[in-house]
Amino acid sequence: MFKKIIERISESKSFIITAHMNLEGDALGSELAMYAILRKMGKKVVVFNNDPTPHIYSFLPNVKVIKNDIGNQSFDTAIVLDCSDPYRTGKVKDYLGRAKHIINIDHHISNTQFGDLNWVEPTQSSTCQMLYKFCEKLKIMDKKIALCLYTGIFTDTGKFTYSNTNKDTHRIVSNLMKFNISPNTVFEKINSLCMPHDLEFIGKLIASLKFDQNRKICWISIEKWIESEYDLTEVVFSIMRLLKDVEVLLLFKRLDGNKVRINFRSRSFVDVNRVAKFFGGGGHKRASGTTVNGSLENVEKKVVSFIKKYTNGSKKKR
Repeated sequence: MFKKIIERISESKSFIITAHMNLEGDALGSELAMYAILRKMGKKVVVFNNDPTPHIYSFLPNVKVIKNDIGNQSFDTAIVLDCSDPYRTGKVKDYLGRAKHIINIDHHISNTQFGDLNWVEPTQSSTCQMLYKFCEKLKIMDKKIALCLYTGIFTDTGKFTYSNTNKDTHRIVSNLMKFNISPNTVFEKINSLCMPHDLEFIGKLIASLKFDQNRKICWISIEKWIESEYDLTEVVFSIMRLLKDVEVLLLFKRLDGNKVRINFRSRSFVDVNRVAKFFGGGGHKRASGTTVNGSLENVEKKVVSFIKKYTNGSKKKR
């Protein structure tokens, strides 16, 4: 696959790079790393996203090149990163058709293989881990690319604590550290921006925890999710993960238009990607999401009931 992607890049002069909506470290890290790679190869590159860049990632190199509007430009090749489906790029999907070719690089198990060239590896911790191998092949690396890749790996592995972290992940991070990456600085930029009102909100959420009868499923339902400078979802999940013996963690958020956003996390044996796919979403085995039509109460009952049955079935298979 490397050979075909390199050939396509070599043949193309102009590129549009994008990733999924609701940007986080792996999406932004892979975009900006790919931007730097292509610029080193003398290519014309535009990074175009549906959403504004979260403030906490303003430390990333070249972050100011990202655009949220590009007019009527056309491109030789589109590179879609860390995105399982073109619809997840939001408004950018309408621009992908202006490119002659689409390269799809992703690590989500739910990827729909929508590109002309598809490089999808669900066993990889992150898209940034995949791009490191791409940089090895091209023999292209510098401090800016290293910082972008480190940030993506750091965030998508839950600070190297999730089950997607393996010896290859640590080998790659060790090599990236040779470019004087400061783990402390990355951690502080991404994790030390919580304001007192954020903690007050999180405290109310934790106080409202619900459990199934066997205490294997834990969830929170919230009528109004507050806006913050960063995504509080992972902060809430990091606290919920402290619960002993809980296998599945859920966060239900009511959205406008009688819709509910559901985030799924699991510890060891429940494949929440399959659960999310049943409800029209997807992601990873241990982290997925979807949006479902209906009231918060009805969606909560429906999803929790489904997971109870799925959890019991998964136990029997082990």
